[in-house]
Amino acid sequence: MAIHRTDHDGTRELLLSSAIDLFYEKGYVGASVRDIVKAVNVTNSILYHHFKDKNELLYVIIDRIGLELIKSLKQVEQQYDDPMERLSRMIYTQICIVKERKREVKIFLEEQYQLGPKYKAGILRQHREIYSLYMDQLNALEERGMLRNINKTVLNFAIHAMMNWSYRWHREDGPLSIEQVADSITDIFFHGILKK
Repeated sequence: MAIHRTDHDGTRELLLSSAIDLFYEKGYVGASVRDIVKAVNVTNSILYHHFKDKNELLYVIIDRIGLELIKSLKQVEQQYDDPMERLSRMIYTQICIVKERKREVKIFLEEQYQLGPKYKAGILRQHREIYSLYMDQLNALEERGMLRNINKTVLNFAIHAMMNWSYRWHREDGPLSIEQVADSITDIFFHGILKK
């Protein structure tokens, strides 16, 4: 569901930026339209000129980060022939998106349940596409005889569980960079935790 409105003076992007900050800090329910417009120094009517309502604002934020992730994963898919390398680079890429988009990632993962039915359907399609990209790699590994006899759906969800919550515990000023976290999670996925 693409939503296009003109933004000649940049107000739409300012409203989106304000909403990202406030949804990240207060959550969708805790951030009011008044808070969003106050941060940009415009009136409610300006927000409603650019967005149907607060829910559409949330949808646009979630849709954008979802599309950005899908684009990045497809680029990785096209760059590597080996499915193991593709899967490894996809995991790394998805974790590292937190470096530039931590706020949006949090909103994507935690606030999507606030979306109304018509918006939720569009985001669900994105989720299915993301899971499908990973499942394609698991299927390719299975076809090459490289995958243990483990349910691929469980594997796919396990990969996402490891990746998706790293934004909650990773600290930018901590001892590990997000790249080191991505390397470690990829290593755990491919090699486990026990010595051979």
